[in-house]
Amino acid sequence: MLDYPQVALAFMNRDHAEFVELLQRITAALTAREQPAHIDALLDELLAHTRAHFAEEERRMQAVQFPPYPMHQGEHQRVLEDIEAHVGAWKTRRDTAALHDWLAHAVSDWFTTHVASMDFVTAAYIAARGEK
Repeated sequence: MLDYPQVALAFMNRDHAEFVELLQRITAALTAREQPAHIDALLDELLAHTRAHFAEEERRMQAVQFPPYPMHQGEHQRVLEDIEAHVGAWKTRRDTAALHDWLAHAVSDWFTTHVASMDFVTAAYIAARGEK
């Protein structure tokens, strides 16, 4: 289970919980050696969820003119590109160990750090301006 803080916005907390649940489902599917098509669908769901979450977060940052928006949005872009690259690599190579390692280390480490730093500050800023 990932250890990450709750932030000042309910939608972010909900989306973060859904992200963690998707990571757990993908990891369980890999461990159970489920069919690649099922893992493909879960990875596609993770990517779609992440895109939607980032878009909503970015919309709210822009609405309150969050000063470090470019840095936070740039991090989102970098992460989306990384997810797309790893999903593409999985669909090409079907390397279960590599996908599992990436999810367990790179994605999990990024997520806990991102929530505890960028998202924590962003949510507090947005909430302080009356957004929910």
